[in-house]
Amino acid sequence: MDLRRVAVVVWLLSWFGLFLSYFLSAQQDHIPSCIPHLAGCTSVSSSGRHGAGFFLFKATMLPAAAFLMVYWVLCGQWLRCCGEASARWRWTIVLVGLVGAAFLVLYTTFLGSVGDIYRTLRRYGTVMFFGMTYLAQLLLAYRAQAALGDTPLVRAKVWLCLGVLIEGLVLVALTNLIEDDDWLENLTEWHVSTAISFYPFLTWLMWRNTGFTLAFSLKPPGRGEADQAE
Repeated sequence: MDLRRVAVVVWLLSWFGLFLSYFLSAQQDHIPSCIPHLAGCTSVSSSGRHGAGFFLFKATMLPAAAFLMVYWVLCGQWLRCCGEASARWRWTIVLVGLVGAAFLVLYTTFLGSVGDIYRTLRRYGTVMFFGMTYLAQLLLAYRAQAALGDTPLVRAKVWLCLGVLIEGLVLVALTNLIEDDDWLENLTEWHVSTAISFYPFLTWLMWRNTGFTLAFSLKPPGRGEADQAE
């Protein structure tokens, strides 16, 4: 199995899980029906709180978080293969990414649960997942630029991170000017979620372009080994 596909799996699970959960919840009238990236009619979390969307959200996001952990470990190996001599940089990126993925598990697990404790856990899960994942992605883009130079894919990573940062800063500024800003927060949440989940796909393209290969296989035992096993 080509382990590079892990990055694509993370992207597909995140995107399709999120969008299909929203579609199912909207179809069952649990949340408003709109284009959330344009209207901000509901939050990302609302897509996975009720009905069939509740089960689909967990069934896709929990595996996505698990694959995301594998993805960050592979990122560390890729940087080493690209000539990143600093083990400190590599391990920092891996550990920050792993922490972010762990908080995604926390958030997804308690999504839909009622109670102040669960609400607090979800809040911490959301903040830490977005914060740590964004930081890991930013660091990865920085070290990729140092290793590969200013390539189109490196620029795409940098611009993606910059776009997330700018939108976050704009949201903070506008919340002080607009009273009813729920739709704006929802809008930003959808944009950031989409951008963060797309990042691993860009990484996969970089892995492919640099010839990075990491795979595992199972070799059938020889006749002698088979006889021993019997």
